[in-house]
Amino acid sequence: MKELKTPVRITIADGKKIDAVAMGTVGLKLMDGTSVTLSDVLYIPEVEGSLISVAKLAEKNVVAQFSKDKCVFRYGDATVMEAKRCGNVYKLKTVGAFQNPDERSRTKV
Repeated sequence: MKELKTPVRITIADGKKIDAVAMGTVGLKLMDGTSVTLSDVLYIPEVEGSLISVAKLAEKNVVAQFSKDKCVFRYGDATVMEAKRCGNVYKLKTVGAFQNPDERSRTKV
């Protein structure tokens, strides 16, 4: 992660505005053992968990297909991530996240 010279103001779902203070690349290890690399990830100290912007993924040609119980993310013909619906949010099925991911055998998004 690299500290941003000027924080990026983000508006979250409840309308609250919070600041992202760093940007970088993060790798996610998925339940099936594969890894996905997310680039241009913003770090927001006020947020305990991780949020993924579907709009930002769409800008990178990732397609999100929502159903009542899950969301499937596709890049080209490949399914790269899947999220299970838990109440009013969709949670990614991951086993871990790491910074500065290794470039080998990963899907870059």
